[in-house]
Amino acid sequence: MQALSVFIPTQLPKRMLDYRDKFEHHLMLKTSATLAAPMKAYLEQFFTTATGEFFECTPDEGSRAFLHRFAAAGAAVRYRAVHHREAEDIVALDVALRRNDREWFEKLPKEIEDKIIVKLYYGHFLCHVMHQDYVIKKGYNAMDVEHSMLPGLDQRGARYPAEHNVGHLYQAPDVMLAHYRELDPCNCMNPGIGLATKKKNWVAESV
Repeated sequence: MQALSVFIPTQLPKRMLDYRDKFEHHLMLKTSATLAAPMKAYLEQFFTTATGEFFECTPDEGSRAFLHRFAAAGAAVRYRAVHHREAEDIVALDVALRRNDREWFEKLPKEIEDKIIVKLYYGHFLCHVMHQDYVIKKGYNAMDVEHSMLPGLDQRGARYPAEHNVGHLYQAPDVMLAHYRELDPCNCMNPGIGLATKKKNWVAESV
């Protein structure tokens, strides 16, 4: 399928491809019909002083642009499938950055960078949630790589996971565990969530 895809016409409008080659970051804004004109006026004023450009999508361009989000979200999985001889697995993080944080991209230590083939970032602009996918080189354990990244996120004041809850994979903060204890005093609904105790009534929980 990957080999045949080179013969299939591109699905993205030319203006989007031009922007891909011109800019490092892209923001898609979807507004109601009543806000379209004010938003356009705002952006026209904004880019008189700021670096960048914008264009208003046609209905077809807008539909294709928002469908392309799903292609971006699956890019790491596709890369791993195509490059299975070089890629071991994927680390997928969803991270909430601090409000108004301008440092979107982390600076990973060399010992972590050396284990990564490619990084892909996409997210939700207004809530500052970033989805960060890392394709890990063959021979390295993805879970170990992920755990080595978490202290750096803690130092940045980021929160993770941002959208999908802690489950049984991440340590829940104390305030979250207190909320769970209030909702479920017997600890019988989802014992062990947030790496907490699985014992009845939260007995012998280590905080």
